[in-house]
Amino acid sequence: MTQQHPELEQEQAYILHAYECLEASRVGAMKIRELTSSGPGGTFQARLERNVFDENLVHRLEQLELGNAALVFGRIDRTADTGDEVESFHIGRLAVSDANREPVVVDWRAPVAEPFYRATGREQMGLLRRRHFVVEGPQLLALEDELFGEGHLGVGHDEGLGGEDPRQGLRGYST
Repeated sequence: MTQQHPELEQEQAYILHAYECLEASRVGAMKIRELTSSGPGGTFQARLERNVFDENLVHRLEQLELGNAALVFGRIDRTADTGDEVESFHIGRLAVSDANREPVVVDWRAPVAEPFYRATGREQMGLLRRRHFVVEGPQLLALEDELFGEGHLGVGHDEGLGGEDPRQGLRGYST
């Protein structure tokens, strides 16, 4: 029997929160669409603007529909620009914010997510930890950490990487 990661439940709760924020965004976009589609009246310019706005809302609603794809697939912890604190970013398929417009999930294409893909033992890009998730929809099945920094990785060595051969995927899960 494999031992459960000590932060698995905490990360599961965070992922569920991210899905709740995603649903709130979807509901908000639907409400705005309903408000803007009420009535064909107005000037030509007003109708044109409403149609463009509606097309943008439809596009956003399509983005918010993930199907069975995972919303969040990893997390990075890095030293903040001030150098005193550690900041964490959950990386996923699209950006999701909470009701206060605070980021909950960072889009994988955002510049802040770049170290998730590019950091190495030699070029750590400010990372302290890279966490990979194995998820099915909102269900977190497993997670694995790669630790960076002094005491974890020597230059050009892999002693600090969690797990077995990284080409084999997360323990027991095929890539």
